Amino acid sequence: MSYLPVDLVEEILSRIPAISMTRLRPTCKLWNALFQSRGFREKHFCTAPKESLVLLGTDDNVCSLRVNLNVAAPSIEFKSALTLKDYLDYNSEKVYIKTVFHCDGLLLCTLDDARIVVWNPCLGETRWIQLKTHDRPSGPGRPCRPCSTYALGYQNNHSYKILKCWDSDGPRSGDVVFEIYEFSSDSWNVFDEVSMNGFTPAHTGVSLKGNSYWVSFYESDYLVSFDFTTERFKHLCLPLVQELDWEDVIRLSIVREEQLLVLHLDNDTSIIDIWIANNIGDTLSFLIDEEKKVVVCCNISKFDKYMVETVGEDDAYHTKYLVESSKILRWTPCIFSYVPSLVQI
Repeated sequence: MSYLPVDLVEEILSRIPAISMTRLRPTCKLWNALFQSRGFREKHFCTAPKESLVLLGTDDNVCSLRVNLNVAAPSIEFKSALTLKDYLDYNSEKVYIKTVFHCDGLLLCTLDDARIVVWNPCLGETRWIQLKTHDRPSGPGRPCRPCSTYALGYQNNHSYKILKCWDSDGPRSGDVVFEIYEFSSDSWNVFDEVSMNGFTPAHTGVSLKGNSYWVSFYESDYLVSFDFTTERFKHLCLPLVQELDWEDVIRLSIVREEQLLVLHLDNDTSIIDIWIANNIGDTLSFLIDEEKKVVVCCNISKFDKYMVETVGEDDAYHTKYLVESSKILRWTPCIFSYVPSLVQI
């Protein structure tokens, strides 16, 4: 394409999916130069087709799944785990990831030792976030702030931030402290905010178009959203027609990076209801195929094994797949749709 105008080359490349772009990058100096341009990356993010992958976050790693929807009862193939290297010890095979928060192709990972890192698996880039001195682990296997919840998002100009919520007196005490980390200044700041009236578990957080959402269960049942531009929380009512039982399951998910879905599993009847929001969006712990009416969700079995399930409309089928884990299970695994991107950190 050396004989084509640069503007036309940029237009063509901006429509190539992110994974394919990373393979093309080293083949041409012009393409590599475009790749480094922030303007091109932003155009690519808005223009390129969104190739969605299914990722499963367990108690020690993140692995990809291949879901075959072309058969009556969809099958699941477990692929290899994604490899995240420890910058403190490159001789180690991998680090152990406790929780994952996805935003625009970036994964905000909390590790076993309480460190946090922002990772773009598509580009292989990482940014290790320095915690404040009083938040750092006091020794191996002794993470600080065990009740911390992290979320990744951005304000209107795509300036990325991390929200940290930690409960000094334990889960659901209501004494929550909020901090914001700004990528541009590489600094943390505490800010005053009205309490969210409830602890929000790290594994229920999702992101859409820069803002974060959680399900909260404290005094009432609602969604909590956080706007990274205004740095303010907002309460959103759940679309439920009945009072929730404490053992009911509520999860959020995003479809095509555009719509928020709310899944409700009734503990008494085992009936699954799904709502789609028209004006806001989110993602987590289950995926929906709109055309084939399939739910892909995950849980922990009674034998303390990770379990991935596929459920058809009107219970046409219900298949279960067990996932081996070498660690003691502490969190319900999360399954989410990951869209690779060229966002640099």
